Amino acid sequence: MVIGDLCKRFSAGSSIKSEYIRGADGYPVYGGNGLRGYTDSYNFDGECAIIGRQGAYCGNVRYFSGKAYMTEHAIVAEPLEEYDACYLANKLQLMNLAQFQGQSAQPGLSAKTLSKITINMPSYEEQKRIGNLIRSIDAKIKLNQEINDNLYQSSIVA
Repeated sequence: MVIGDLCKRFSAGSSIKSEYIRGADGYPVYGGNGLRGYTDSYNFDGECAIIGRQGAYCGNVRYFSGKAYMTEHAIVAEPLEEYDACYLANKLQLMNLAQFQGQSAQPGLSAKTLSKITINMPSYEEQKRIGNLIRSIDAKIKLNQEINDNLYQSSIVA
């Protein structure tokens, strides 16, 4: 099976003017190098793997769930219902997608090229089991970061 066959959407996002991106509040804006800031609108709602398409971190992959604005520098890999988005994101991350960059001055990946890469997927039950484990570990990491941030802020105030 190829990556494009297991996704209902496998395409880049849309451009957004930098003046509509701010430092906090609103919907996250994801580009080729990750989180760029926040904005008032979104063009994606669901679960997906975000693949950096251009820039220094071309080929990086992250799991996302929720509403966000995906820019033209990010490829949105939204799987069909029979595939787990968190599992897919982690599987793609392990595949070193940067190796498929085009030969040019600016590092870049083509959604068309990536969509034709062969990928082996276990049963949905196995994907869900692994995806749920990853989600729970990520939630624990996030909680620990929040605790650390609160402790750090408390030590500054004291």
